Amino acid sequence: MHKYRFKIKMIAFITIVSLMTVGCAQQAKQVRDAQDSFSQGAALDLARKFNIEDTPGVSDPTQDSHRYYTLALGTVNEAIRDGAKDLKKDGIYGVALTIKALALWRLGDTTSSKKVADDVVLLAGKNEPQNKVWPRDLGICKSLPVLFKIDALADQAKAFAAQSPRDRTTDTIDMILANAKQTEDDLAKLAGDAVLKGHPFQFYLAGARCEIANVLQEAAAATAVFPDDGAQKYYKKYNDYRQQALADLKKVPATHDLGKGFQDRADQMHTYYSGVLKELP
Repeated sequence: MHKYRFKIKMIAFITIVSLMTVGCAQQAKQVRDAQDSFSQGAALDLARKFNIEDTPGVSDPTQDSHRYYTLALGTVNEAIRDGAKDLKKDGIYGVALTIKALALWRLGDTTSSKKVADDVVLLAGKNEPQNKVWPRDLGICKSLPVLFKIDALADQAKAFAAQSPRDRTTDTIDMILANAKQTEDDLAKLAGDAVLKGHPFQFYLAGARCEIANVLQEAAAATAVFPDDGAQKYYKKYNDYRQQALADLKKVPATHDLGKGFQDRADQMHTYYSGVLKELP
């Protein structure tokens, strides 16, 4: 149990649920419950992704995580349906919509997820007290299309690695690298968003870039079967990307004017991702 909690704590930096203190109204409690359910689902997904053992009471992390996401979606839908006015009054209507967008994403409905996320972005643009959107939630909703791309990139890398050695081609790995570059550019644009300037959400964006590196690691490693040392070109591309992503992560507090108080967080994330992202020989 302790081992499991420690590892979840280390990878919680890339769990993108916005935890807030909410009011005592019934709908506010439902939003808090939905947040808790989403967090439990995210923790199981991360445990599965990184092969964390000793997950108490869980026989199938994928099935159980989807159950939590479904519960989060149902709970937050009920809160929005029955108490949108109260949620707006408490300043957490945007939080509720963000949870809905996240749950839909994790359940695979990216079309509906993007629609809800777009609604949050529109609300933020109105800049009205009754339609308050917290910067973290706005950042999440703006970043969702990029998260979709990272998911697609991961699927491409996994499919490439699963091919028989004779079917793996440079065209495929070159396409994966090009898609990674486009996704990285999208992240850079988000990092420059005026609303997110000087906000700790920059840690998430830097972590997302490390997630891209993790995808490239799988794809580059699969080129080991290329003849005549052909893999070395792709090993170098991944190693260079890894090195830059880790260096930028370390510098998040200075780069984004977050203050020295955030350096411990940057160091912890750097230590974690340094262990996940192995240099290829």
